[in-house]
Amino acid sequence: MVTAASATFTLYISVTLVVAGFFGLAGLYVTLSNRRRFLRHLRSWGGLVSVYALFSLSLIAWRGEIEAGNRQLGFMCLLLGLSFITPGLCLVRHPLRQFVLGARIGIYGAVVLALGALIKEGGLAERYDGQGNAAIVAFLIAIAAGMSTIRLKHPPRLLPNGLLYLLLACFPIFLTQTRAVLVVMPVLCLVEFVMCSLDWRPRLRNRAYVGASIGILLLLLAPPVQSMLTERFVTVYDYYVEGAPDRDMQSGDIRLVMWQSAMTVIETHPLTGVGLMDMFTDMKSVAGPNAGMLEGFKHPHNIVLQELLANGVLGLAFMLAILFGFLWTVIASPLEDSAKRAALYVTFTAVAFGMLHDPFYHELCMSTIMLFSGVMIAQVRRLRLLTPAAERSKAPA
Repeated sequence: MVTAASATFTLYISVTLVVAGFFGLAGLYVTLSNRRRFLRHLRSWGGLVSVYALFSLSLIAWRGEIEAGNRQLGFMCLLLGLSFITPGLCLVRHPLRQFVLGARIGIYGAVVLALGALIKEGGLAERYDGQGNAAIVAFLIAIAAGMSTIRLKHPPRLLPNGLLYLLLACFPIFLTQTRAVLVVMPVLCLVEFVMCSLDWRPRLRNRAYVGASIGILLLLLAPPVQSMLTERFVTVYDYYVEGAPDRDMQSGDIRLVMWQSAMTVIETHPLTGVGLMDMFTDMKSVAGPNAGMLEGFKHPHNIVLQELLANGVLGLAFMLAILFGFLWTVIASPLEDSAKRAALYVTFTAVAFGMLHDPFYHELCMSTIMLFSGVMIAQVRRLRLLTPAAERSKAPA
């Protein structure tokens, strides 16, 4: 089940949501079956997520917004259930290994789908969207690429350890033309390349550095790459810095109006926010003549502003505590170094993407991130439960 969940989210298939929900329900049963387990959950990272979800739900109830059309209500109920994933993974023998292998399979699948779309269209005139949202598809593929870098003991021959998955993921992400992910992938590739090269002989490492430098230079000189970079990045500089009026920056202008309006609303409700139901109504009221630009949108395309609008400063404090709590748990654990780097890769990708989008108010994104986090915490727990006489193997079996 875990393998199927991680192999399908890159394809924009909601199997991950179903699997994450199943383990969340199983974990809820395990947690409530014993008082000691319940107290242990409250002291864990999952307990912190539960408290945050309950805090958000209490604000919704206080505002009198408990109704079917409230997106925040649905997402917080989902998050509350997913916060019990870790104890539910007691049903799986090697959850981290299965998740990593599934992510690697998913990368292959994403490349095949993107290549098929490219061949079918004879060259994509628009952004590749995987039959969904182009930005979300790029984010999910990047998440899978980061997970795939975890080194496994005795991996299958067709799914070996290495940089292959990061490099393959760059192809469909390039076709999505998602700026927030395009700037992330080179960083991930560079860091992982350097970390992997430390195990190579000096002569091989130096040759690899030269070869990689030449390859990057040739890639940047390729016409499709130059065209995409100009379209997605140079135009932003020309429009906002040079003042070129012929550049189409409608999406950027809309984001600026959203962010300015959001900050005005936040100033009047800093502590607990206004909730998602009234968010855009309040933003339009302060947007003045630009109010029409906010029509049809569901979130302000910035995770920090969204959290301040939804739950205020207190909610943002909870969110930061969850983020740092997860990283502290993983980094201070006996996990293998590649698993710790993968946690940093996923976190960095989510934060970078969240500055221009919203990865946590999307069912597939939320279930993927929570399942990955639950798998990592479950692996940490199992390593810490090993007796001194047991073999302490840091890599997933």
